[in-house]
Amino acid sequence: MTAQIGSTRSRDRYPSESVAFAATWLVVVLISFLGLTNIVDRRVDTGVPVAVVAAAIVVFVGTILALAQYALAHNYIGPKLRIAGWVAIPLGIINIPLSETWETCCISVAIAATLVRGRWAGLAIGGVFALVTAATVYADRDDELEAFGILLGTVGLAVVLIAFSELARSLIALHASREEVARLQVDAERHRISRDLHDVIGRTLVTALLRNQAAIQLFSVDPERAREQLDHVHQVLSAGQADLRRLTTGPILADLASELATVEAMCARLDIVCHAEVEPPEDEDVDRVFAAIVREASTNMLKHAHPRRCSVRVAVESESQVLQFTNDGVTHGEISGSGTGIADLTDQVAQLGGQLTADSSSGGEFVVLARIPLSKGE
Repeated sequence: MTAQIGSTRSRDRYPSESVAFAATWLVVVLISFLGLTNIVDRRVDTGVPVAVVAAAIVVFVGTILALAQYALAHNYIGPKLRIAGWVAIPLGIINIPLSETWETCCISVAIAATLVRGRWAGLAIGGVFALVTAATVYADRDDELEAFGILLGTVGLAVVLIAFSELARSLIALHASREEVARLQVDAERHRISRDLHDVIGRTLVTALLRNQAAIQLFSVDPERAREQLDHVHQVLSAGQADLRRLTTGPILADLASELATVEAMCARLDIVCHAEVEPPEDEDVDRVFAAIVREASTNMLKHAHPRRCSVRVAVESESQVLQFTNDGVTHGEISGSGTGIADLTDQVAQLGGQLTADSSSGGEFVVLARIPLSKGE
């Protein structure tokens, strides 16, 4: 079976939300620096007390925006910060007539977009921008062209600040959704094991109970047939014990094809390119172990890496059944090949006479490779 899932266009690894925060705060620092420079240059005309007040407003408004955007990205803005934000909005606008420092007015617009969400956001942003327009036109009423340029700059910088804030929120939501997918996979696996355990134990106990009741009824009438029923009870319990042992060391119902279908569907939802080249093993034990490896490797990929693509290859090489699961997006040695899941899989492969390795490559990829001799699977 050969499958190609997902778009083949090039994609970068998803960045951390800290990148968006750093970009936002860099813009705020640059805006604040320009405002403070303008205040220093005009301190002779405005007076030192006014210059100090204007400089304090610049620092206060910039700090409130940085704190508000960080809080918004984590889905909670406290009441104190909200009040400080509504105080900072008019202060940023007042700086225009106070010291002709227009740089803080774009921060006021961005703060309004941060504090008000949903259907009222447009009204709040429009209202603040109307105040900015009025203050700018009043301060530069003798130079309409300069006032228009200031308003354009205000719009541009406010859009940049709002966009970086939304980018940070989106990246946080993206990473949270990836972790949720991994958790859901674990929950689904637990549910499947619980269901399988119920089926195995329930079927075994019910069958053994019925056979035992029949033996009791036949014991005094036909001891030979009673002995046959007891032999059946022994066989049923032995089979149930074997199924239970297989269940505790790996799935008995999920096969490699099912696990591959799950991984491909998951990658399609997360926009990860998944390439599979698989020659299904004929031996059930090998198929079961390979299915467990695919499930463990895909779960680790979601939990510990930022993949753009992954691949699954199952083939016969040098008298061995080989499975190789590879994913990119590994940084700083985030995935370890010594976890409990990998250790359990290593034991399962060893029981079939094979070997399993899991390690990062120099190219930022993580490779899980299992080899099981054909003689152990035939």
